[in-house]
Amino acid sequence: RRLADEDAADAKAWCEGCSGLLAVRLRPTLLHRGTSRLCYVDCVRCVVTDVLPSVLMSVCENCDAANVHKQEFVRNRVIDGLCFSCHSKYAFGVESIRLEQVTPCDMGHGGRGGKGRQAQAGGGDDPMDEIAEELRWLRKKAKSDPRQQLIQLGKPLPQMGACRHFKKSFKWYRFACCGRAFPCPECHVESACPAAALGAHASRMICGKCSMEQSYSPARACEKCGFAMQARGSAHWDDGIGTRNLAAMSTKDAKKFKGGLRQVNSKTKTSSNKADRVGAKAKAKREHERKFGKDH
Repeated sequence: RRLADEDAADAKAWCEGCSGLLAVRLRPTLLHRGTSRLCYVDCVRCVVTDVLPSVLMSVCENCDAANVHKQEFVRNRVIDGLCFSCHSKYAFGVESIRLEQVTPCDMGHGGRGGKGRQAQAGGGDDPMDEIAEELRWLRKKAKSDPRQQLIQLGKPLPQMGACRHFKKSFKWYRFACCGRAFPCPECHVESACPAAALGAHASRMICGKCSMEQSYSPARACEKCGFAMQARGSAHWDDGIGTRNLAAMSTKDAKKFKGGLRQVNSKTKTSSNKADRVGAKAKAKREHERKFGKDH
């Protein structure tokens, strides 16, 4: 079935092959003894090929209470249990799942279907098709981009991979949407890539020391040279990943000379005076001062 608005889709993703925007919306139906239809799936530029393990919600026939099952719904497995409300027993399962195409999936305006040709003849091109075409052109020209020619295996990247946005990140990110590599997602947005503003993510990274391209992992060192592509924190805060070691802490950090981070036996460490205000010991001290004065 055709989606009236792609923004109403439950899930959207960019195709790694053609960079087209795939959109899917799920419309569940009531499954009972008289029908075997589980749901409808509205697709844009894609088709459903299989049903993965899912979590279903059932309604009790006795008390109409909704029950969410912890067991995953898969083929050849019986899901059983007790109703949370009336404690009646229930059980259901399937031997096979069949996918039926009720109507052709929407290929978007300007696609290969008849509707797309009619829309194109009327002058109403789909913006997503225009973006996909631009991304295909960018991937084709990616190797000739001046920035991409700076990546040479065995040689460091400019500024070891850092940029004005990520000054302590020594790697570049390879974005599958346009096929180009950038020091950070902000640089990707500034490159005017049409998919950057739509939430495109990097799938690979390039070491800033040896320019080795590898799968993306935020905290892993380089597979080839072992270079740590993320600087260790030398400040107390450092965006939440800083250090608490006074020896490694930067001398420009005021916390290095504060008593709060030093050892327990430090003379500069602050101590709590709560014991002098509350508790049995503080009460006895106040009674003593009331009877004999503070000087005794």
